[in-house]
Amino acid sequence: HGHGHGHGPLASPMHRLASVGRTGRWLVHGLASELTSNLLPGRAAPPPLSPSQGGLAVVTGATGGIGEEVCRGLAERGFEVCCAARDRRRGEALAASIREGGGCAFYVDLDLEERRPAERLARVLRGRRVRLLVNNAGSMGGSVKTTLRVNLCAPASLAVALWPRLGAEGRVVNVGSSSHLRAAGVSLSATDAAIDRGLRAYAQSKLGLMHVSLLLRAASAASGGPAVRDCHPGVVWTPMLRRQLGAPLCRLLEASGASRRLFRTPQQGAATVLWAALSDEGHGGGGGVRAWRSEYFVDCRRDDAAASPESRDLAAARQSWRWLVEAEPELARRAAAERGLARAIAEAEANSRQTG
Repeated sequence: HGHGHGHGPLASPMHRLASVGRTGRWLVHGLASELTSNLLPGRAAPPPLSPSQGGLAVVTGATGGIGEEVCRGLAERGFEVCCAARDRRRGEALAASIREGGGCAFYVDLDLEERRPAERLARVLRGRRVRLLVNNAGSMGGSVKTTLRVNLCAPASLAVALWPRLGAEGRVVNVGSSSHLRAAGVSLSATDAAIDRGLRAYAQSKLGLMHVSLLLRAASAASGGPAVRDCHPGVVWTPMLRRQLGAPLCRLLEASGASRRLFRTPQQGAATVLWAALSDEGHGGGGGVRAWRSEYFVDCRRDDAAASPESRDLAAARQSWRWLVEAEPELARRAAAERGLARAIAEAEANSRQTG
């Protein structure tokens, strides 16, 4: 289970106190502010339609509530959408529905719990250039192992595998959660089969993915690669959330109308993901280190201050990368093949030694 908690009589109480503080931070700045903003009128609207968009967009978790709306939104804006998911029936139905509406889409069978999903996707795409990768698939409430694999190892692998095909015009959007405010780093075991009851693995996986974004942004800043954004769709009434809350509570929330007032619809959640994918805000403007430390979208706008200080910490990001490489040795080989990426990670290590 978790490690790196220090030694001595004060370590455990201090660690617990810090953990309680981070949970409080998430409750106040995450959950409470999101539910409050959901009650206000004029909720999330997607970016305007623009016929100038285009190219191939890969969306994981395409058959989930938010994923489906992201696929439809991108197709409406001129992208050819690769709907990647493990539910073949729903995935093929989604792609067919987009095509019937005049869009361009195809389904790819992709199970992120399997080993090496990136290699499977690369085979299917056969060397095609990719304009946009949306790492949207997520897992909550399953085992620690599954949560870390689906939310962190797989999206990191996909981003690194597709890196050479994205180029300077490309974008990577990692769909996160305000739950990252609860985490200080990634410390749980990648092979732990226990159920993630306290959603600690979920919080760590979301912070870890933001650390991957940070290192990828450093690589882009150094060698002119794609834009890399993080975004948080808000508290959305999705099948994943409903499974976590349980049927009796969901029935109560739906019967009372609270599910409509307190939670966003998948379409409203997808709006922020689309802004992160399509907005030119903050990209390509230079500005040194501060410009790439964070690109965090929430409530349909860029709001870097809503991300935790830990998510911008290169030393912590480097620790998460070491955890990832241990869990997924293939990542190290792929990153080493990309000179800009390898250099950025090495520089992050050097910087963390200087500042840490």
